[in-house]
Amino acid sequence: MFLKLKTRDFNFQKIFNSGLFYFFYESEPIREIYFNGKLFKLEFRQENNYLIITCPMKFKKEERDQLIRRIKYCFGLEEDLTDFYKICEKDPVLKYHLEKIKETRIISAFSDFESLVGAIISQNNSYKNYRRQMYSVYKKINFIPENYTEKKLSGLKLGYKVSFLVGLAKTFGKIEIGKIKGIGKYSINLFEIFQRRNYNCFYMDCLTEKILREKYKIKDNFEENTKRLWGKYRGLAEAYLQRFFEIK
Repeated sequence: MFLKLKTRDFNFQKIFNSGLFYFFYESEPIREIYFNGKLFKLEFRQENNYLIITCPMKFKKEERDQLIRRIKYCFGLEEDLTDFYKICEKDPVLKYHLEKIKETRIISAFSDFESLVGAIISQNNSYKNYRRQMYSVYKKINFIPENYTEKKLSGLKLGYKVSFLVGLAKTFGKIEIGKIKGIGKYSINLFEIFQRRNYNCFYMDCLTEKILREKYKIKDNFEENTKRLWGKYRGLAEAYLQRFFEIK
């Protein structure tokens, strides 16, 4: 089965090369997803203004429509970033990266559970190590909550985060996200930006503070200044800046 989705201001290969995603874990644009109780592989490519997804499964119309809606959301296919580009044009740092930014999108995790797994694994972690550990989790147990037991998580070198992941699997969908052990304010902000696509949200970490101090000469009042600089797109601006300046 092929899914053919119309795109605008969207360059899939450019996005894939940018690393601005929480959806792909392999070096090729393929992905095993867990959808409606089934695990199967999707392959992605772009032809002109269409995103083409190859899928080995056949679905009823309702399931097919549900899958299309989810992929459109995860890839931001219906987002209009014209206003964000205008902000970048005037920004003292982002204006030099505008060509890298245009036609790209954050790609969200396929499921909220997957996103929260990523939020936990990213804590006190380098981006390189985070990607490595997420790949190991994806290959061994994917993002199927029933697989998140201490036994199946053993050997993945996740340390204290194992208990958080087991607890997440037991409580996911039953209690508010903020009440899940291991999901604090920082993780919620990540979830809001990358999963809820709420770009008005923002979080402070060492890299963001370093960028603000060194590139923008901002020494304090970070919350206030980020609103002044980027308005409702401050979380998106942060995501791009972190990619441009983090150590891979």
